[in-house]
Amino acid sequence: MKVILEAQHAVGHPQPRGVGHYALTLIQSLLKRRAFDYELTFFDYKREVGNLERAKEYFGVYDVPLNECIELDYRKASRDDNVWNMKSYNEWTNTNADIYHFMNIISIPTQIKGKPIATVLDLNWKAYPEGTSDFVRQLATMGLERLQYIQPNVITISNSARNELLEYSNIPFDKIHVSYPSYDEINLYPESSKANDYGDYIFFVGTFERKKNVTGIIAAFNQIAEKFKGIKLVLAGKPTWDDPTEIYEAINASPFKERIITLGYITVEQKRNLYSNALCFVFPSICEGFGIPVLEAMACGCPVITANNTSLPEVGGDAAAYVNARDTEQLAFEIERVITSVDLRQEMISKGFLQSKKFSWDKTAMQVETIYQTVMSRE
Repeated sequence: MKVILEAQHAVGHPQPRGVGHYALTLIQSLLKRRAFDYELTFFDYKREVGNLERAKEYFGVYDVPLNECIELDYRKASRDDNVWNMKSYNEWTNTNADIYHFMNIISIPTQIKGKPIATVLDLNWKAYPEGTSDFVRQLATMGLERLQYIQPNVITISNSARNELLEYSNIPFDKIHVSYPSYDEINLYPESSKANDYGDYIFFVGTFERKKNVTGIIAAFNQIAEKFKGIKLVLAGKPTWDDPTEIYEAINASPFKERIITLGYITVEQKRNLYSNALCFVFPSICEGFGIPVLEAMACGCPVITANNTSLPEVGGDAAAYVNARDTEQLAFEIERVITSVDLRQEMISKGFLQSKKFSWDKTAMQVETIYQTVMSRE
């Protein structure tokens, strides 16, 4: 069976995040297993942004065909259905396959020969529209319209994401398959060294956007900071499409702003150190398609406090402490409970190790391969 993996979002950015990270890691995991005859597709109009070089860097070791289309701008392909009236996806990319797996809701074309599968990470932009920029919402709306027109099989990354798709689209239940992603199992583990630059601290890592509820974390920290004078709040992450102004305003307005540290983008080595040495990791997100940082923290031996909504209980299992994302008093209470009890912290750390071991990218790839076989077996 020949399977085309759409690598656009894996190669389209020097530091893949979100969809890009998912696409890159899943594709590499599938190629390692070599269960099927794989090829990759991506666009780079007149080779203007260097996608081919990144494709060779990320996937060259696997010796698979890299089908690069330099005649079409991907921005146009993702927003203008007329390009598919001119040529099918097969013709633009000069490929033919049994299955085409598109990694993003905006990727899927309206004209293609072969069985299309699309990954939909979440429909948070529908469930929580105020947390998404107008630009992203516009692109995602076009993608959802295509998805409903084409009616492909869909892979979601949680049962919560599947429920969103059932609520906000006409894709039938039997065409929606769930396959959990994982975390960076090679590079994220407990560091034996307790050396760090911040002493005792509470940690958050993620994009600076409304749905991550960073302002809620700051408000909760304000409630405990006077009682725990030596503890800092370390926030790692960068803005995406969302305006981070309210986050920085909340930091500047805090009476404890000297103890709130913002790090911006951090390397995986920095992340491992920060998880390993934090008193706890807080992730009270308002909505998540999955929530990989929860697993990352657990794998590094860090107690996790997260929200009780969307996919997060699926990820955290019985190893996390849960709060209402919008209740900062409850978040402050849980932070205090976790950081003051050695026994509770150790119990959460032990359970977190067990929970994180339930996930792996190889398991994800194996599940996706089973989905390919299921799709091919249907008429």
